[in-house]
Amino acid sequence: MGEEKLYNLNQLEAIASGNEDFVRKMVNLFLEMTPALLERIAAGIQLQDWTEVKSAVHKMKPSVDMMGVTDLYQVIRDIENNAKTYTNLEQIPELYFTLSDTLEQVFEQLRNR
Repeated sequence: MGEEKLYNLNQLEAIASGNEDFVRKMVNLFLEMTPALLERIAAGIQLQDWTEVKSAVHKMKPSVDMMGVTDLYQVIRDIENNAKTYTNLEQIPELYFTLSDTLEQVFEQLRNR
């Protein structure tokens, strides 16, 4: 049956009310915008610019939730919260790798859906 899908478009499809074109546009927008946000997070981590990390991950949160990537629900919130409160900053790079790796798989799956 292939690999398990890491995304779930039910919420998006409910909003779209059967408009497949809308779903396709939203998926394409996600595929276009999210890699740049990942790069911003990576750059922010490298520079220890936690405001940038918080800002980029905050922008990413609604679209990741909309795409139903439940594996990342807590990861994204942990990165955002840690960056916002300057706590457990040493966890952020590891959380970022989970975020990045999972999203790479999601991108691949969405492109081939």
